[in-house]
Amino acid sequence: MSSAANIYRHTGDPHKEISKYVLKVVILKKLNDWDYPYSIANDIRKGCKGWKDHGMLSDVTKSDIYNAISSLEKQGYIISKAELKNGRLHKYYKTNRKGQLALKQALKLKEEMRKAFSVLMGDE
Repeated sequence: MSSAANIYRHTGDPHKEISKYVLKVVILKKLNDWDYPYSIANDIRKGCKGWKDHGMLSDVTKSDIYNAISSLEKQGYIISKAELKNGRLHKYYKTNRKGQLALKQALKLKEEMRKAFSVLMGDE
């Protein structure tokens, strides 16, 4: 199974599962450099505001984002480091080589699906 497929974990509702997969891919893309989960969550939620009428990720919560980050770390797609700032410990994350490969494969899959849907729907 490819790295892109491995970040997908099926539990039932196809729409919810695809949304989780897409969220993980977006997070991998955002974590090209060290970043803090709060910042990632805000960026993703701002980007999703225009999707309300389109369904995908329209109801994503900060909790969903934190859970996806935790899952990606446990699966070995991202690495973390902790820094002490103003007396508080902050954990930062970054995509590692395995995560970069999974992202590349996911983006390739996205393009293949776009082409397949275009052909199937008669757009080409």
